This record gives sequence, C-alpha cells and structure tokens, in this order.
Amino acid sequence: IDIYGLEVVQAFMGHIQRNASQCVSEMLKEIAADAKKRTGKSVLYAKEFMDDGSPIVLTVTINEIDGTAVFDFTGTGHEVYGNCNAPRAITFSAIIYCLRAMVGFEIPLNQGCLNPIKVIIPKNSILDPSDNAAVVGGNVLTSQRIVDTILKAFAVCSASCGCMNNITIGDEKWGYYE
Repeated sequence: IDIYGLEVVQAFMGHIQRNASQCVSEMLKEIAADAKKRTGKSVLYAKEFMDDGSPIVLTVTINEIDGTAVFDFTGTGHEVYGNCNAPRAITFSAIIYCLRAMVGFEIPLNQGCLNPIKVIIPKNSILDPSDNAAVVGGNVLTSQRIVDTILKAFAVCSASCGCMNNITIGDEKWGYYE
C-alpha cells in the first residue's frame, strides 16, 4: 500500500478474485458437460464415512450455463459426542482446496474460488455442530474425509487415508506431536 496505494492494491485483489471465480466457473461448465454426456444430468454424488460410521454426504448440482454449483451436504450425519465435529469454515476450506486442485491453473488462495458456489450444510451436523460440540478433531480428521467426499463426487481422485496422519507419543515427562 505504501508503494502502490490502497486503490491499486484493492483493484488487484479484485482482479485475483474475479480470475479465480472465472477459472472455477469454466471448470464447472466443462465438468457439467462431461457429466451430462455420461449420465444425462449435471448432478454429482458421493458418500463417505467417518471411522465411527457417521456419513458425509454430498450432492453437487452444476448449472452448465453459468458455471455455478450447489454443494449440498444434506444427509450428512448428526454432530458427534467426540471431537470430530468440524466448524462450517472447515468445509469451506475443503471445498476451496478441491476446487483449486481441480481447476488446472495455479490460482492464489482466495475467496473468489467460492463465488460460483452455494453451500448447504445441515445445522447440528458433523459439519455444522452446535456451539457446545467439540471440534478439534474436525480440523485434522473430518477435513480429510470432506476432501475425499468432494473428490469422489467429481470422480477425479481415489480416497486418501482419511486422516492427516497425526501421531502423539510420550509419557508423564515428555511429549511429542507431529
């Protein structure tokens, strides 16, 4: 800002977001056209499960004309007693990650990726838990299952191990976490 001024910096931030939005929209149009050829419709679906059996369900409805999509997680399991609940922001992060991975261009991480996307997440689900639900494991475990579910819906990648492979070892005198 000191070098170029606030107006110029904000203009370029807007350009970056519009570029990301356009890249995602064009990708969605291509995927919708391909899906329509194969299945006759532009609706993608996937269902994955957490280790406790909680489902993560995703239906993606793509508008092939304007390159928008609805990511609908209706059918996803209710919040759990343990700490594998994920705040809404985790689901949005997983969506952005997947869109950037699929788009085929290097685009900076930014909100523009989500401009063509509408997201539906059921309240009190494992992906939008109540205020009193534990969420720490949602950041590392559930986030990976969300990514697996999204990539499965788009049929672009096989599922990963479903975990970020955290390890904690130690005893009463020392601890190590990776």
